[in-house]
Amino acid sequence: MKKLFVILSSIVMVFCLSGCVLEEISLLYSDTGEKDGFFIAVNETADCCFVGRYDCVEYTENMEIIIPDEYEGIPIKRIGGYCGRGVPTPFRISLDDLYINAPQGTKYHSVFQGDIADYQIEEDYTIKNVEFDLYIGENIEVIEFVSMDDYYPHINEDKSITFYHPVVSVTCSEKNEFFYSKNGKLYSESSDELITDFSYAE
Repeated sequence: MKKLFVILSSIVMVFCLSGCVLEEISLLYSDTGEKDGFFIAVNETADCCFVGRYDCVEYTENMEIIIPDEYEGIPIKRIGGYCGRGVPTPFRISLDDLYINAPQGTKYHSVFQGDIADYQIEEDYTIKNVEFDLYIGENIEVIEFVSMDDYYPHINEDKSITFYHPVVSVTCSEKNEFFYSKNGKLYSESSDELITDFSYAE
């Protein structure tokens, strides 16, 4: 009887570990879709999804972004990740359609990522934070890949540049077992450490 218990326990452990491992394999995120403005990557084998880019096509002050709990019946458990052969697919807030107005092929046409001082800006410029209220539901277990270093350049009438930078104030569901929010920021439930991946609103 004891031997049978050990065998059954081992089998259960293997399946549990397999589930965790399967959620990490980028090749299994072979299906994609869109929901509520989010790019969704789907792993049917591990029965989970992750959210990637959020496309903001219109903005109101302190606009709310709600990460869906599921996509076509499959729970969304992760924020950001890797698709297919390992294509980086971070969670980010895209403001391309709202602010970028430079002619195609010029340096201000594409989204800038990284230290803005590296852009070699010659014009006068300012940085304006665009604030969002980000809601994280009960299903999110992993913050895999977040990229919030994007600055979206807009050429003003006087030829100066305004860089629009998305920032978030986070609210996390009280039912979430892995994270909690406090004063608009996200923390790990297990360690109480601040999740520093996000650019937070002041």
